Amino acid sequence: MLTVTLFEPQIPPNTGNIARLCGANNVKLDLVGSLGFDIDDRYLKRAGLDYWKFINWEYFPDIHHYCENTFNKNFHLMTTKSKRLYTNQVFKENDYLIFGSETAGISEKILTSYPDNTCTIPMENKNIRSLNLATSVGIVLYEAFRQING
Repeated sequence: MLTVTLFEPQIPPNTGNIARLCGANNVKLDLVGSLGFDIDDRYLKRAGLDYWKFINWEYFPDIHHYCENTFNKNFHLMTTKSKRLYTNQVFKENDYLIFGSETAGISEKILTSYPDNTCTIPMENKNIRSLNLATSVGIVLYEAFRQING
């Protein structure tokens, strides 16, 4: 089973939409670090509708502890700071697709420690810094499905 990991998500509707996407596809969702909202946030619940009970998700308060346990597995760090396209990554069953917060992305320390695990979604307009987090997760998740399922 694939896992989508969100480091310190800040916007409840993004997390709710991602949770719904994960639930619809039997993908685990890991929320890691300081969240920009309360798990009981009404906007989070609204974006996930009444599907939360069908979503396999877990909260991990400590990013460093999570990384220690996860970075010995196959993982992909999604960032605008990579030149490697997500379509050139090799995705496999049980991989971790890791995304940073909407405001800060994934820390430079993590990115520079694992440069071979980084990849990006290309954008033509260089005036746009990044895509919406929920959109990015959808793009990469479905590419992983395409590769895994043929």
